Order: sequence, then C-alpha cells, then structure tokens
Amino acid sequence: MNLSGRLALGTMLPVVVTLLAVAFVHGTASPGLLLAAGAIGAALALVMAVMIGRSLATPLDRVTWVVERLSRGETVAMPSGGDRETARGALAELSATLGTRQSLLEKTVESIRDPVVVADHAGAVVIINAAARRLLGVDPGFNILTGIRTFRCYCADGETAMPIPEMPLARALAGEEVDDLELIVKPWPEQPGVRLLANARTLRDDAGKLRGAVSVLHDITARRHAHQALVESEQMAQAIVRTALDAFVQTDQDGVILDWSAQAEVLTGWTRSDAVGRKVVELVFPEELRDAHRQRIAKFLQEIAAGGMGMRYESAALHRDGHQFLVEVSLSALRCGDGYVINAFVRDVTQRRMAQEQLIQAQKMEAVGQLTGGIAHDFNNMLTVITGTIEILADGVKDTPQLASIAKLISDAADRGAQLTSSLLAFARKQPLQPTKTDVNGLIGDVVRLLSQTLGSQIVIRAELGRDAWLAFVDRSQLSAALVNLAINARDAMPDGGTLTFATRNIQLGIPDAVARGVERAGDHLVIEVRDTGVGISPPHLEKIFDPFFSTKEVGQGTGLGLSMVFGFVKQTGGGIEVLSEEGQGTTFRIYLPKADGTAPHPVEEGDQPIRGGDETILCVEDDDKIREYVTGQLESLGYTVLVAANADAALEIVDRGAAFDLLFTDIVMPGRMNGRQLAETLMAGRPTLRVLFTSGYSDGALPKQARPGHGIPLLAKPYRRGELARMLRRCLDLAVDVQGDPLPLPYSVQADLERFLRENPPDKT
Repeated sequence: MNLSGRLALGTMLPVVVTLLAVAFVHGTASPGLLLAAGAIGAALALVMAVMIGRSLATPLDRVTWVVERLSRGETVAMPSGGDRETARGALAELSATLGTRQSLLEKTVESIRDPVVVADHAGAVVIINAAARRLLGVDPGFNILTGIRTFRCYCADGETAMPIPEMPLARALAGEEVDDLELIVKPWPEQPGVRLLANARTLRDDAGKLRGAVSVLHDITARRHAHQALVESEQMAQAIVRTALDAFVQTDQDGVILDWSAQAEVLTGWTRSDAVGRKVVELVFPEELRDAHRQRIAKFLQEIAAGGMGMRYESAALHRDGHQFLVEVSLSALRCGDGYVINAFVRDVTQRRMAQEQLIQAQKMEAVGQLTGGIAHDFNNMLTVITGTIEILADGVKDTPQLASIAKLISDAADRGAQLTSSLLAFARKQPLQPTKTDVNGLIGDVVRLLSQTLGSQIVIRAELGRDAWLAFVDRSQLSAALVNLAINARDAMPDGGTLTFATRNIQLGIPDAVARGVERAGDHLVIEVRDTGVGISPPHLEKIFDPFFSTKEVGQGTGLGLSMVFGFVKQTGGGIEVLSEEGQGTTFRIYLPKADGTAPHPVEEGDQPIRGGDETILCVEDDDKIREYVTGQLESLGYTVLVAANADAALEIVDRGAAFDLLFTDIVMPGRMNGRQLAETLMAGRPTLRVLFTSGYSDGALPKQARPGHGIPLLAKPYRRGELARMLRRCLDLAVDVQGDPLPLPYSVQADLERFLRENPPDKT
C-alpha cells in the first residue's frame, strides 16, 4: 500500500465511529436505518479519506522524487508554495544522513595503508587517500586522464613506459576490470621506483550507468626484493654447487638421492639420472660398510635434532667401475616438513692419505736415521781400524794357515758389520751417494750375468729392456746392490723355480702421478721393473715390507734390512718405489729413477789393479785418535809425507805456518766450530787447485748434493781398506785441473773398452 492509501485509511476510521455513536445514543433508529446510515457514513468517510490522503501525500511524493534525482546527481527545480518548507526539511535530514555516511566513508578510505584512488566518469579524482597522495603527489580534482603529472608509470620490467590509456584507472573508466596488474611507479624521476600490484573496478548506478572507477594499489616492493634475494640466493647456492671442487649430494633422511652434482658424476662414475631416486648407501658404499653408514646417519640426525651443527668423517667409497677410494664427507641437515634434507660435500682424499702415510714413513725413517747416524759414525770409525789392521795382520800370518784362517774370520765379520751399517744408513737415506749418468740397461746386463751363476738353474732370468731407455742419474754401485737384493728376494719367493724378469721403460710423470708414487719431482723418469712368478705377498705383510728389520724369513736367514735399504736408497736418489703383489700371483717392484741428461761416461774398471803410492805431502785431519794413528801409518807406508791435525783449527794453524801440502784428506763430521767441508771451502778459497779427499762413516748432511756428473765430491766411505785408500788418493792427485780447479778433459782411449771386451769375451783356448 502506498503513502496515499495509508493516509486515506487513517482518516476514514474516525468518521465511521462517530456515526455509529449518534445512532445508539438516541435509540430511534431502526436496524435498517442504522444499516443505511452506516453505509452512507462509510461512503462519505471513504471519499473524505481519499481526498485528505491525496492532499497530504502529494508533497511527500514530490520530495521523495526530488531526493532520488539529487542522489543520482541530476538537476531538479525546487517546489514552490507550501511544499518548499516540507521539501527543505526532508532535504536537510537527508543531507545530514548523507554527510555522516560520506564522512565515515572518507575516513575509512583515508585510513587504508594501500593507495586508493576514486575518479568520476570524466576522470577527475574525487577521493584519494593519504597513501595515494604520497605516492602520486596529486589531490582531489586532478584529472587522471589529462592532468600533467610528476610521477611516471612503467611496466613490470621497470624500463618500458606505460601509456595513460593502459593505466589501471583509465582502463576501468573504459569499462574494463583490472586484476593484479604489476607496474612500477616513480614518484619523481630521480627517486627509486615502487613496485605495485594494481586492481581497478568500474562504479555504476542502479540503472547500470557508468559513474566512475576505483583503483587500489598494493606495494609489493619489499616482497619482490625478498623474492629476488631468494632467487639470487638459490642461484648462488646452485653456482656454488656447480663450481665447487667437491662433489655435492643431497638426500632425504632415508638416504634417497635428491640432487647429484656434476662433480659427483666425475667422482663416482654415476650420472645424475642414474643416481637420483636411488639410495646413496647402495650406490657408492661397499657392502661391508653399509650398516655402519646407516648407523652413522641415524646418529647424525639425532645430534641435529638435539641442536648439532654437522658432521665430518672419512670412509671408503665405491666407484661405478668397482674400484674403491677414500673420501671425506661433510654433512649438514635442513629441516623440511616433518623430516630432514641432508646435504653432503664429498672430497676424494686418497692422494692426501697417501701423502700423510708417506710423511709418517719419512718421519719414521728420519727417527731411524738419527739413531743410526749417531751409531754409524763411531761404529764405522772402529770398523775402519779393524778392517785396516786386519790386512796387516793377515799379511803377517799368511804363512801360518791356522792364524790366517782366524784373520779371515775377523775380516769377514768386519765386512758384515760394515754392510749392516751401510744398509741402515741406506734405509735412513744418510749414506753418501755418488750419483752419475748411468746406462741402466748396461748395468742390468751385468747384474743378469752375475745372477745367472748364483740363483740356480731353476730360475729363468729374462730381460725386457727398452731400446730407447734414458740414462738415469743414480749411484751405480748402490743400484746394482738394490737390484741384486730384489733378485735374491724373488728367488726366495720361488722355491720351486720360476721366472725373474728385469724390464726398463721411459715414463713422464705429472705432479699427481709423482705424488702418488712418492717421487721427489715430476718430469722424465726411467722405470725399472723386477717381476717374479713367486708366491706373492699377503696384504698385511705388503704394508710392512719396507720397515726395517721386518722379515718373513726364519731367524738367522736374513736381517730384514734388504728392502728397507732399497727403499732408502731410491728415495735418497730422488726417485720412488712401489710394489704390486697378490698371493699366488707373484710380485712386481717398480723403481722410478730421475732421468740424466747427455750420455753416460764409461765406468772405470778398477779390477785388481796394483796398489800404488806416491811421494806427495798430505794434510790428514781426523778427530778420532785411533783412526788418526791408523791412517797416518797407512799413508806413510804408501810413501806419502803426512801432516796430522786433530780438528779444523789445528789444520788452519798448520796452514798459517806456511806448510806446503798437495792434498787435504779430512773427515767430514768433526767437533768444533768447523766441519771438514767448511775447512775445505776455507782452504780452497785461497788455493783453487787444492786437491781434496773426504772421508766419513756418516756425513749427516754435511756434504751438499751432487751437482753435475764428473764434478762430484771425492768421498772415501768408512770403513775402507788400504787398497781403496791408495786408489782414491791417486785418483785425486793424478787428476789434471786448470787454474780454477776444474778437471781438464783427457784424451779418450779405447784401451779400457778393449780390456773389458776381452774379459767378457775371452778368446778360445786352443
């Protein structure tokens, strides 16, 4: 029912009630009259109510019509006459209500932290909150479509300028709805951009007519920076994994592989596609170590749950091709949901472990060397007296067989003592060496001829010598002793007979190969292989074969110094030695020797040359009284004039007195402020042509390493016999030198070669 109907109904009810009351009061009306009167009254009341309602409703309906038009922004003429006051009152009330609501709306929009902009259908800003004013620098009334702006809008790339028609509010005014459009706004050209996520909607009235648009902007700059930082961090992490020298393996807490770097592929031989999804324990750990690995990971996760940081350990790993190697694993874990992700960096430390073992071996040899050297000096001094004087005694009793036999026993025992000391010094790398350019193929030929007569007919000796084998820079006599020692060990490993093979070849070692083989320097080397077909060496014994006094032979059948002597000699030469052996499959020793430059000189054949003395004057410097007495007697018996000094200071006093002499024969290790080498250098500074012969039972590094072959330092190792002393003296005294003390080359003679050929190929006796 509309407003007019409700007013008519309200005025009709009082009229009807009045007529009914008059009729009942006079009591004269008949029922018919009353009914008629009631009908008439009702009719009249109805007519009056309608008239009154219309008179009252008309102004109100007009006011309502005016307000509705005004609310839609239409222009309406104000009513005239009595309706003006009614309209003004209604308008005032409506205006107050609308003002309250608009104020509440503006305060709400103003308090929003995101920028909000409302424009009318023409593009003029009607509402803009504080956040939008700060960002855009505009106020209400600014035309978003045509206004001159200080801010600049760019697409999401931050470089492409965004045209005005493509801006979110402009698109909404064109009737388009915009969702999550990313753009960048720079309030001023020199200020950094603000990255925004824009949404825009059109505003329409009940009739569907466009009245304006609203745009809400959300600042996502910090979120984008955080996302970019996360992306860069992830990229950095991936770059670290890609460029790391160590292999990277990622697994879940059950050991299933999630990630597998390129370095892991190189390290293990398994590709990423092969590895991902498989359990790491089954892929790269030997079967006997898998239970231990599972227990280690379980313990690691417990420690991580309790606040631990990580774990580092070493373990054997299995390559795809089946060989094992040693790795160092560094573990860390990250919480992921209800479980953990385990990150592992894996490094091959096989070479490092070998280097550590070599260092331990070197330290062990150094300790033995220090012990041996301290003993060897005094022991060799005593042996020098014994071996020297026993020759005199043997010569004196040569006509008495019983005493001659005793003298020989003493001499043999002294030789064995000297050999024992020499072996210990060789193992400790303390023996004085005389390395020269050596034709190893020729030397092996001599060794083979010697062994063919001593090893027995059940041992077949073969030589596989490289035709282009390089010369080696090595002590010839020590190398011969080492090869004979290896050959004797091979014979003992083949009690029922077998084959012994000597082979040579050239090899170039890089730094990793040199380190792996324990060679002093990378470069060109000559390899000597000594192979047998014997019983082989068990793994436990293989680790100890170079230890001093280690032997698997029965007591009394060996000193246990043979292989240790070979090892020490090779290492002192600057080479390396390795052994390969399996039980029942024989053994192979490989000796790596440094290559020598040029051609090898022909070795001097000492043979049984007669002992020859001289009449020169010799300055003999020896700190041991017994040896000094013995050496003086030997030198005088050879015809030399001897000047004797107990130490370097005494020798310098003799020189300062102007005493003339032809050769300095001095011990190397002596007490006092100057050793034998320093004494020689002092004297040679003023006399470059002075001949010098050193002697020592243990030089303790007092002699420098040999430089070029042919320019070595003459050394007579203790203990020595009278014949060796005589030959070394004549070799030094007969050597022609220039004014600088350098040897003069002598004319080459084929006599030595001819004599050697005749000895090796004696003419047939007829």
